[in-house]
Amino acid sequence: MWFERRSRSFRRERNCEEQAPAPPRQGGVFGYLRQAAKQPPKKAAFSSRHWTVEVSAELSTRLRRAARARARSPEMLVNDILERGLEQETLRVHAEHALASLTPREQEVTWLAARGQTNHQIADALVISSETVKSHIHNVLLKFGLRSKSDLRLLLLDLGMRWWQDDTA
Repeated sequence: MWFERRSRSFRRERNCEEQAPAPPRQGGVFGYLRQAAKQPPKKAAFSSRHWTVEVSAELSTRLRRAARARARSPEMLVNDILERGLEQETLRVHAEHALASLTPREQEVTWLAARGQTNHQIADALVISSETVKSHIHNVLLKFGLRSKSDLRLLLLDLGMRWWQDDTA
């Protein structure tokens, strides 16, 4: 997907770009397929007040179906998807900065906490006291802006950060 400013309306673009190529007079189905293969992929555009989003024909069809199922316009659905995507990207960037700011010991505690281990299990694994684990967990949660270890685990799972899982399993 790419974004660019446009002045054309959604209806004009949709009508122009959804037309199938005319089949050639010779060659039958194979001639038609050869001609279709030579043409650039079809695009559809969804416009908002400021931007036009161009997507492939397949994605356009899927967006229209999803919008219809939710009784919304495709433009509103695209807007919602982009908003959620930008929120997710903001969370990811914040989490990456928080991860980069962790000390090596805080990283170890985070990995073990994200795997669901208790403070006592983490303390045993790292040969430190439970109070030290609590202190590290507190610092990690502050850096991520979270309230609990379960929030930390959910955040890391939501962002696709599964680096704490064993490769041997």
